[in-house]
Amino acid sequence: MKADLNRYEDPWTAEVYDFEHEGNARTADVPLWLALAEEAGGPVLELACGTARVTIPLARPGREVTGLDMSPNMLAIARRKLDQEGRDVRARIRLVEGDMRDFSLDQRFPLIIIPFSAFQVLLEREDQRRCLECCARHLKPGGRLAIDVFHPKLSRLTAEGAVEEGPDEFPGPDGVTVRWSGHTDYDIANQRLRSRCRYERTASGGETTVSEHMLELHYFFRFEMEWMLEACGFHVEALYGNFDRNEFAADSPEMIFVARKPDA
Repeated sequence: MKADLNRYEDPWTAEVYDFEHEGNARTADVPLWLALAEEAGGPVLELACGTARVTIPLARPGREVTGLDMSPNMLAIARRKLDQEGRDVRARIRLVEGDMRDFSLDQRFPLIIIPFSAFQVLLEREDQRRCLECCARHLKPGGRLAIDVFHPKLSRLTAEGAVEEGPDEFPGPDGVTVRWSGHTDYDIANQRLRSRCRYERTASGGETTVSEHMLELHYFFRFEMEWMLEACGFHVEALYGNFDRNEFAADSPEMIFVARKPDA
């Protein structure tokens, strides 16, 4: 079966996204973004906001949030979820279809966030640089940029052959049961991984549909990220190893960089 469609370009994977990641340790990140937003004390810009998993909780306490994403499928889910919120929350959220490498908004923010490894979809150095420079233009003087990327595991990078993923089974939309599995290949020379994802969707009547998709990411190391942020004019204030804001260590699952734009 051909699997050349990026999962974020497929309408069905947008529909199943929240179901797939519910209960995932990496989606226990919302309290961190809420705390950073509280410290910022103003509007927040979330890049690659997807289905508004983070965007909506950020807006509920009373702050304005702009969510930007290039996937119309993901934004359609976000708007559907937003329709279930109260009028006051809906009024505080602006959803924008756009590319995080090249966007222009009529606002500057005290905080920009890029959660859930979204920065890692930028495979080329030029794309990474363009994104960071665009963030700098949209931050107020002294504003902060917070980026979460996963901390690469040496055991996965040095595994012989592909790393098997799953299987996992979870309830999906419209009463469908989804069985997910896949494998990931690591390209060490280019610091990339390519995951092949297989979804078996079984309806309540027993009919099964199978689809496969690809996802390619760049994986970062600590000093690579720090150097890139500094080269783009940021001062790295903190590096956390998890969503509880513990200090980064060798066995930390995450690398959460908080970088500040100079005051002048």
